[in-house]
Formats: sequence, C-alpha cells, structure tokens
Amino acid sequence: MTTTVSTGQRTRALTLVVARVLFPWTPPAALALVGLSASRGGPWLVLLAPAGAALAVHARVLARTGLRVWGGALGTGALAGACVALLALGAGPALGLYRTVTVLSGSMRPTFAPGDMIVVTPEPARDLKVGQVISYRIPVDGRPIETHRVVRILESGDEPIVQTKGDANNADDPWQAKLHGGTLWRFRFRVPLVGYPILALRTPFAHWLLVVLAPVLLALYLLSTIWRPRPRRPAAPRARTDP
Repeated sequence: MTTTVSTGQRTRALTLVVARVLFPWTPPAALALVGLSASRGGPWLVLLAPAGAALAVHARVLARTGLRVWGGALGTGALAGACVALLALGAGPALGLYRTVTVLSGSMRPTFAPGDMIVVTPEPARDLKVGQVISYRIPVDGRPIETHRVVRILESGDEPIVQTKGDANNADDPWQAKLHGGTLWRFRFRVPLVGYPILALRTPFAHWLLVVLAPVLLALYLLSTIWRPRPRRPAAPRARTDP
C-alpha cells in the first residue's frame, strides 16, 4: 500500500516547520523595530508598518496552526524573563552592587552607542586610572550623569579631580570634575539595544500612547463587555410524562 502526499500537504508541513523556527523571534524583532522607530523618529517611523504586519501575521499563525502550546510556553518564558529583568534592574541597583545607565548620545562610539544599556560598578576612587570609563555627575547646570573616558587625573586621592573625553569627540570635555564620596562608578559592559524601549517611553508619542490612547482603549473594551449582548441559553427540555 502506497501513501501519496499532496502538494498542499507538503506546503502546509513546510509552512509549519518555518513557522516553528521563526515563531520565537517574531515578537522580539517586531518590538525592537517599534523601539527603534520611536526613539529615532522621522523616516525611521516607516518601520512601524513592517513591525505591525509581523505582529499581525504572528497572531494569525498562532490562531490558525497548531502552535497554541508553543504560544503558552513562550508566554510563560516571557513572564519569567520579565521577572528576571525586573530583579536585575531593581534589586542590584537597590543593593548598590551595580547601576544601569541608558545611553542617550553617541559621544562614546564605538564603545557604546545610543540605545545601549551599560552596567557600571562601584570602585574606590583612589584606585582610579587613566583610560578607565566612568559615570559621574558633570559640573554644569542640572548636574546630569555622563559616562566618558578619563584622559587625565589632575588630583588623586579619595576625591580625585579628572579630565574626561568621549571616544567619538575630537576634544576633551570643557570641564574638570571632582569625584565626591570616595567611590566612583566604572563602566563594565554594555547590553546592545536594550535601552531603546526606555528611550521610546521618553518620546511624546509614547507618552501620548500611555496617557491618552491606552486608557481610552481600556475604557472602550470595558464598555463593550458591558453592552455586548449575552448569548441566550437554550431552554431546558420539558420532561415527558408517559400516559
């Protein structure tokens, strides 16, 4: 007895294989495109269209193929990953073990770039050396945090005075900073692109989504659940009595 496989069955089997391979990567890639377009703005906003299309196709594949179990497993994994990320971003800094900083400018390319998240750890200020990259509050109005490379140590000790420079800049920073407190925060490593969602949340578009659109959509959804007619239950069959 021979079994024939139709072209449609082969196509469906191949589609399922491709879907299972691409399935885990679609949502992260789409969200990365959303974050990139929101943080860059301008022409980059065209990336919202393919990101939305990718998410729509992902939802249709999830609904129409046998990937519901995959979706549940990935959802559980995503929740666990989110919990780990929250612990990493909250517990460590709260205990003073490290800090995370979102890169906003390109002054330190190629060491790190806008959209990256960098991790800095505490060290005794007296151990500072030329060439190290540190995060510190610069002596200008508002005292923002800058992460640049130390090019000169003008005065050493527990509160050193340093001259810094961005790797991508042609000149030294126009200030000399005194590091207070006896502790400095030294750059250790970067996590590429993780800062894009944080940057995206700072844009007016994201603020409008969170403050205006999201509550409106939630209110409409709640109203629809109230106004939606409930399906009628079939009447219970009457009991028959034999004469």
